[in-house]
Amino acid sequence: MRVAVDDVSVYFDVEGCGLAAQGDAMLPRPTLLLLHGGPGADHSLFKPEFSVLTDVAQVIYLDQRGSGRSDHSKPEKWTWTRWADDIAAFCAALDIRAPVLVGSSSGGRVAIECAARHPDLVAGLVLESTLGVPTSLDESLEVFERRGGQVARDAAARYLGGDTSPSAAKAWADHGLPLYAGASDGDMASRRARALINDEVQAHFRAGGCGPAEVTAALATAVTCPTLVLAGEDDPVSPAVAARRLPAILTSTATKVEVLAGVGHGVFRQAPQKSFDALRTFLRGIPAARHDGDGHDPEATLV
Repeated sequence: MRVAVDDVSVYFDVEGCGLAAQGDAMLPRPTLLLLHGGPGADHSLFKPEFSVLTDVAQVIYLDQRGSGRSDHSKPEKWTWTRWADDIAAFCAALDIRAPVLVGSSSGGRVAIECAARHPDLVAGLVLESTLGVPTSLDESLEVFERRGGQVARDAAARYLGGDTSPSAAKAWADHGLPLYAGASDGDMASRRARALINDEVQAHFRAGGCGPAEVTAALATAVTCPTLVLAGEDDPVSPAVAARRLPAILTSTATKVEVLAGVGHGVFRQAPQKSFDALRTFLRGIPAARHDGDGHDPEATLV
């Protein structure tokens, strides 16, 4: 399905009901709004794993502006701020109330931006292998070296340091990119083959066009909703050591960090059972907005 959001038409898909019949009542279920990474990838990276959550939630898959089946728009609008405001406009267009934003990799950076800019909209954040954690290139390179030796460190240093030459791209593809995953790669070859990826968005991001990658203290303190952080101990892109720092900067809310051993970048793909167990537990603690008219029940919970 598609819907107009500001100056673009965005693509989305839905699984599960928002209101579930139980006896003589219609009970609200949480809405999980999934924000893919890349930037420039698409919602298909969440499929098929998230289908299992339809017993407790409505799951909405969204292709962000510039990505997948949504309108590409213009590069100057491929920014964290614009993507965050698109989410708010998307929710307004479909009357989505109190969504839980699930952001993967760069989608986590978008989710944080949205929660900070639209605190009355977002009921919760789930940040998986998220971009924006307070870290450094050296911390990433340490993980690359631990897992792939000096050749992996050198390849990552060139590519992540901004080298756009063909030789740097080849070294990255041979020695850096394979280390995104942990013990299991989550079937990434098939996922990449079926995804609609806009490489121009990725190039725009690498050139700094999306805005600062790291979340500032001012932005972090504006996040007021409960937050779950899922990280892989073997993630060289969003190092676990950095994920553990997030509670110290998300000072206006309760933040829980879970680090999974043997997992790299992409926790939901590589460890779906453990990560979904953590997500289900997280959802049970979040208040829900009722959808029967305009009233809200502050005592209700999402699941």
